[in-house]
Amino acid sequence: MLYTYHKRNGAHGSKQTVKVSRIVLSLALVIGVAVTTVLPVAAETYGGGSVSSYAADAPIDNGRIVLLTGEQSNRVKIATQKDVNNMFGVVVDRTQLPLSVTNEGIENETFVAVSGTYNVLVSNQEGSINAGDYLTLSSLNGVAMRVGEEEVTVFGRANGNFNDSSVSLGTTTLKDSAGGTKTVKLGSVPVTIDIKTNPNHKSTDVNAPEFLKRVGEAVADKEVNPIRIYIGVAIAVISLIAAIAVLYAGIRSGVISIGRNPMSKKSIFRAILEVILTAALILIIGLFAVYLLLKL
Repeated sequence: MLYTYHKRNGAHGSKQTVKVSRIVLSLALVIGVAVTTVLPVAAETYGGGSVSSYAADAPIDNGRIVLLTGEQSNRVKIATQKDVNNMFGVVVDRTQLPLSVTNEGIENETFVAVSGTYNVLVSNQEGSINAGDYLTLSSLNGVAMRVGEEEVTVFGRANGNFNDSSVSLGTTTLKDSAGGTKTVKLGSVPVTIDIKTNPNHKSTDVNAPEFLKRVGEAVADKEVNPIRIYIGVAIAVISLIAAIAVLYAGIRSGVISIGRNPMSKKSIFRAILEVILTAALILIIGLFAVYLLLKL
């Protein structure tokens, strides 16, 4: 009985060992899958993209948005709000790059990321920033803000939040067009760089019909402001109406004169020819004015 008892106990222990081994193996597989799934995601959260070094006139803070400058576009400077359409990238901390090669011959060597996800200085000038919001240049040089519907170009999309409870890097005061002041908070959020046209942009500009745009671009060999197109159309229409009016009045007067005095046909035809030339000259001058308006 003692032997039998120990044998059953040994068998039970073996079963327990097998069960424990299976549990450990299952946990290992689960952890392995989780790690291999999470790590790539974490790796894509920050960094990546294209980073290059450029010269600068003075050291530039990390997180500032910059634009290219210099004759060979080999230098960068802090972008201002008027340079929003020329945004190039953001200054990044070289110590956070997986690999960086410095060049002592470059003046104030600055590493700039033009794609990927990197920290960008932001302000709450246009309100709090939430993950997924598009950002563009604010009134502060090189600092981003949440984009509205009026801004044409965006710098990228925020990968984090920035609100009243977020860590602040400081505050500053801005003046509005009405002379009032506004205190804004500064901070930093990771941003996925993607410079493009604002998807939420609602244009308040005057738009011309597509066929008029094509005609204007064909004449000027460049993109033409819609206001210039409409002015050109007005000049062309006025010129055409004036030419037709002169032509009609001259021919009508000549026909009436011939009816009253058939002997003066020769002089009347000469007068009608002069009227036709005058009308053509009016039309040519009008069309030339339109050409200059669109071309210059």
